[in-house]
Amino acid sequence: MAIDRRVARTRTALYDALVRLIRVKDYDLITVEDILREADVGRSTFYAHFTSKDELLARSLERLRTLLVKAREDGESGWSPSRALFEHVAEFADVQFALAGGRGGAIVREAVDEVIAGVLRQWLPQADDIPRELAIHQLVSTVNTTMRWWQESRPGMSAAEAEVMFRRLLTNGLSGDICRPFLETAGVDREQG
Repeated sequence: MAIDRRVARTRTALYDALVRLIRVKDYDLITVEDILREADVGRSTFYAHFTSKDELLARSLERLRTLLVKAREDGESGWSPSRALFEHVAEFADVQFALAGGRGGAIVREAVDEVIAGVLRQWLPQADDIPRELAIHQLVSTVNTTMRWWQESRPGMSAAEAEVMFRRLLTNGLSGDICRPFLETAGVDREQG
């Protein structure tokens, strides 16, 4: 079902206002009144769409869902959903940094996980040997792991380079040599010695 253009414009104005505010003010200090003033939207209009600023933040990630779907549909251009995701994260790195460690960061992480899992439920085929939901959890976890590593350890790395690391982890996994210390039991060696 398509959203009315006025509704879409109002939501976009509110999403954009919140992002602008996050760039200059701590998320926990931003009030609904600040958002209304920044978006030039009335209180009743805000509450017709959202119950709180937290819901506004979480639902703003619906734009990410739209971006991922469009990237998949436009796949012939070489633009994949994973590349679109990493480029989106790079574009909003300052916002994520501002939200990190606070309530807003947790809201965004949960919303991103829901968006990614939702699109994967639409696209991912059923595997014969691994339950589909387990595969979805694995994909979401690999995205999270790569994103966190990128943002914390290699913030200067480009989105394209981070996406290559994600693809390598996802498609090649880790070698047996790297995993062996975690999978082998130390007790076997002690018993033989």
